[in-house]
Amino acid sequence: MAVNPGNRGLFCDLAGTLVKTDGNGQLPRDGRGAVVIEMLPGVAEVLRPMRDHLIMVVTNQAAIARGELTLDAVEAGLAQLDDQLGGILAGWRICPHAETAQCECRKPRPGMVLDLAQFYGIDLPLSTMVGDQALDEQCAHAAGVGRFVLARDFFPR
Repeated sequence: MAVNPGNRGLFCDLAGTLVKTDGNGQLPRDGRGAVVIEMLPGVAEVLRPMRDHLIMVVTNQAAIARGELTLDAVEAGLAQLDDQLGGILAGWRICPHAETAQCECRKPRPGMVLDLAQFYGIDLPLSTMVGDQALDEQCAHAAGVGRFVLARDFFPR
């Protein structure tokens, strides 16, 4: 899809930005391997009223490559998050590759953001990315996203 001028996206990291992590910075899981989604404070209050952006999630999930987590479990967790937010997520992309992979989708590379931007016709210079790590900021810059905001500054905690 061609860029739709003025079509703004909000690209959000998942773990540590939108939802709580386990003690290792990973998505927590229950005894059956399902992802446990617990939104961080302020997330719902900020995102629910946002109607001027397409809200999307971009997340690295190397635990899939290590066999610790399944793609289906992450997809189900994202669907659960979307339900908790009232169905406001336009979409998401998951990088299931290892930290050492040379894929284009693993942040800090811009592949997931560029894919979503192309799919939704997003005007990247007018868009924002929110994350909790330097690699999120690097990804935003590599993709040409106009603004990066640290999660702690975007969501009141």
